[in-house]
Amino acid sequence: MPNEYSVEIHNYLSKKLTEATEKQKENSEKSAYQQGRLKELQWIRKYLGKHIDLKDFKYH
Repeated sequence: MPNEYSVEIHNYLSKKLTEATEKQKENSEKSAYQQGRLKELQWIRKYLGKHIDLKDFKYH
């Protein structure tokens, strides 16, 4: 069974990634800011997957 805290973190990141993607589509003036935010969130998710998460559990 996966660590519940880790699952909550991934759920939070998924929510923030969705919000940032929607905001980027809505407001093209701040697109560069949202793009940076997306890259940062994706980097965090990748880091967690590589260094911290359980190796036998898949996140979305």
